[in-house]
Amino acid sequence: MQKNTNVTATIGVFFDSFAKLAISISVLIGEIKLPIDLVYQQIIPSVCFGLSILGLAYYYQAKRLAKLGQELVTALPNGLQASCVFVWLFAIMLPIATRTHNPILAYKVALVANLLNAIIFSFVGILLIKFKRYIPKSALFSGLAGSALTWLALNNLPSLFEHPLSGLLPFLIILGFNLAQFKSRLPIVILGIISGTLIALVTGEFHWSFANTLNLVGFNLPHWYSLDFSPLVLQTCETYLPLIIAFAIIDAVSAVQVLEECRYSKDNFDPIQSILISGIISGASAWLGNPFAMALFYGHYSWKKSGANSNYVLYNSLIYALLGATGIASLLVGLIPAWVTLPILIMVGLTTTAISFSALDSREYILLVIGAVPIISELIYNKLELLALQVHITNFTSQPEIAGLALLAKGSILFGLLLSTCCYYVMYQRWYMAAISCVILSIANSVGLIHASTPTLSLFNAMNYVYWSLAFICVGLGYTMRFKNNHLTRYNNAI
Repeated sequence: MQKNTNVTATIGVFFDSFAKLAISISVLIGEIKLPIDLVYQQIIPSVCFGLSILGLAYYYQAKRLAKLGQELVTALPNGLQASCVFVWLFAIMLPIATRTHNPILAYKVALVANLLNAIIFSFVGILLIKFKRYIPKSALFSGLAGSALTWLALNNLPSLFEHPLSGLLPFLIILGFNLAQFKSRLPIVILGIISGTLIALVTGEFHWSFANTLNLVGFNLPHWYSLDFSPLVLQTCETYLPLIIAFAIIDAVSAVQVLEECRYSKDNFDPIQSILISGIISGASAWLGNPFAMALFYGHYSWKKSGANSNYVLYNSLIYALLGATGIASLLVGLIPAWVTLPILIMVGLTTTAISFSALDSREYILLVIGAVPIISELIYNKLELLALQVHITNFTSQPEIAGLALLAKGSILFGLLLSTCCYYVMYQRWYMAAISCVILSIANSVGLIHASTPTLSLFNAMNYVYWSLAFICVGLGYTMRFKNNHLTRYNNAI
């Protein structure tokens, strides 16, 4: 049974990263206009090699923990960080390439941005670990549930409904097997991918094409790519520095949430070590030509519950080493429809959301929902923004309804964490801690880490007035409660 669960976990985590890599290939070549040789001989090998080394590091981390006597240790799931991949592609590389007509400059800026992201991610991640005792468990699990439900489940479900026979039908079968707790010798995920691919071929939704991919198969080892720190690259990168900082902080918050999920699963990995493994390897891979950040994935509890151990990340490492060295990645893109791999990600998202509730007292369920709302709103905002771009609506962000949604959605993971933390302290009437939470919310808002597209300094604005007012009220309530308690104490002592 454990062998099957390792295979299932391997497939799920592999296609999570590989789907992003497949999309990246088409964008890098088709829209950013990078040379095909650079993409297939430098970028893909460096990405695959980075993912392989990252997986090996977490594999050995899990093996060391298992040697301490724990019966089952599930390695940390890891791969390409979705937010950074698509932000780097569409918010950094594509605008630079479009504006300067220099795709190589866009690539060089993305490499430096990946290095900076890794440094900031590591620093912020360690700070969060040090101060985690002040962050309620409900706040951490609210981000975990919100992110898993939003980016793994809700974000991918529409693609299945676009392909009812080859996408939705296999997903519903997989869902039914999981709900009924049926056992299968062959992992149901493999059956889903095979059946979905065959249905897509029969219905004409997908066509195999070997002519354009076979000639790209060849022996390609990653090699050193010197980062360009010239004034032009650094000045261009400086323009996007606020964006890089914001996403590094968001990724650090997500990593801490993943580690909290592991702790709930009884796998007590060294949190600082886990953060540094991701940051160091991701940053080092930039020197091999990888422009995309790598980090921890949600879903550890789900794989742990199914019985997966450390081997599934080892299998992933070997697969990525093979893909990167041979160019088979391009062939695989032409063999499997992207949407047939989504059911396993959706199942992980649903399962992770469910366990987030089970980790909390029922009274704190509302805190989990409060923290998840901003993250769900970000998905809605992103979809509307994409639609506006497609129909050429130039004043999209100035629309009153959209402006309010943007305030809620921007910096959603950090905002959800801080908001649910504040609500936690209010729930248990720890008024001074609630006031401090409001002050931190105002600081994050003042520098644009929340409620803003990019970090910008803005001290006097409506959201800050809200947070300052709430902080003042909480301090007043705290003083009142303290005064009453002191008065009651003196009265009891007097009698």
